[in-house]
Amino acid sequence: MRVGVISSWHLFKKRFVRKSTPSLPSLVRALDELVPRKVMREVVASSHDRRQWGVLAAAWVGVSESEFFQAAAKAMNVSLEERLRPVDLTQFGQRARSFLAELRRVGATVVVDEGEVIRIVAVDPAEARSLSLYKPGLPVSLASWSDIARALDASERIVTEYESNTGLREAKRRQEVCGKIISIILREASAHGAHSVEVVTVDGRSRYQFVTSHGRTATGAIRAEVVQDLLQYLYSLESGVLRSEEHGEVMLRSLGSASNFRLSWGTHSTDKTQARGRESCEPVNLMDPGGAKTSNPRISEGYLVEDSAHEHPVLVVDDNPMFCRVLERLLRREGVNPFFADNGVIALEKLEDDGGALPKVIICDLHMPVMNGRELLTRLKSDPRLHAIPVIMLTSDDDVDAELQLLASGADAFVSKGKDPRVLTAQVQRLLKRGVVREAA
Repeated sequence: MRVGVISSWHLFKKRFVRKSTPSLPSLVRALDELVPRKVMREVVASSHDRRQWGVLAAAWVGVSESEFFQAAAKAMNVSLEERLRPVDLTQFGQRARSFLAELRRVGATVVVDEGEVIRIVAVDPAEARSLSLYKPGLPVSLASWSDIARALDASERIVTEYESNTGLREAKRRQEVCGKIISIILREASAHGAHSVEVVTVDGRSRYQFVTSHGRTATGAIRAEVVQDLLQYLYSLESGVLRSEEHGEVMLRSLGSASNFRLSWGTHSTDKTQARGRESCEPVNLMDPGGAKTSNPRISEGYLVEDSAHEHPVLVVDDNPMFCRVLERLLRREGVNPFFADNGVIALEKLEDDGGALPKVIICDLHMPVMNGRELLTRLKSDPRLHAIPVIMLTSDDDVDAELQLLASGADAFVSKGKDPRVLTAQVQRLLKRGVVREAA
């Protein structure tokens, strides 16, 4: 029986006592000298966590943890660390968290001087060589897991506080960048005689747009990498006032969505049509000689890419962003400048100001949330200022009765979305020409 116990103990030492680096003392060897083998077997059976073996062994032999580690330090001929200070791992930058997790796993802490590890303190000095921070010849001392764990907890608080402050600094930097972007947009709109500008987003693509003093719609794209930060910045200011040194108080208003805003300033801060509608086409890079031009083309601060201005504004009221993108490309090829609204309520907001330039044609989907196409058509035709605007009604249904009812209610054309899109653009061109003839008359 005793032969079997001894054989098992030799197998245990072969597994846990490392022979490759005899210069590092081992807690297993110290336990072998300090406690009976029966106790060792009980300790190992009680926990596979090497960090707890010293505490368990002390309890089995009836001494305090401190007394046991003093004896273990003498047996291993290493110094015992009883007052451990927390280590500032933030000097290792982004690796701080991974180093902290590694130290906990091994049961060790480190002493750092000017960014260099000068000593390792471990429950089992032999395990120190598994640390990525370990270098051959580095001094290693002993401490109980209780003392090391307290030091690591304090070290983690330092890392957490640093990360929190870093997050605040990063948030402040992003806020400053967003403020700078808004200042650029306001300055650009003001330079063209505008007193309001909209920031709108479709499918994650954000744009700013405004109406120049010549009645032309100018648009610009905002680079994707700053879109989310910019929208959060604007959303945090919703229903508030943005103060600008150049423009004074800038009023911020949501356009019915967390990603669509209007900013108004100056004597025309109530103007609701200086910046009209939603643009969702691909950004035009004015650095490209083949791109569209404006009267003052430039790319500002690397975040904004200006777009062009077009004649013939046409309002498209539809809640399907994919259909809007396709329709926009087709209309722009025809020299038409489309702007967009998700539903009838937003469309009326864009049309309600007496001083704004009205669209030449309105394209309206029949089925929409909040206010559908039929309700919007009724509102348009009952408004003396808007009733003369030609309206093309769209639907995905093949319903002759609905078509007849809408035409009777004042719609100028009825087009099915299932037809060739060129049918719709042809209707737009027909109504635009009719409007030109009417104006000439």
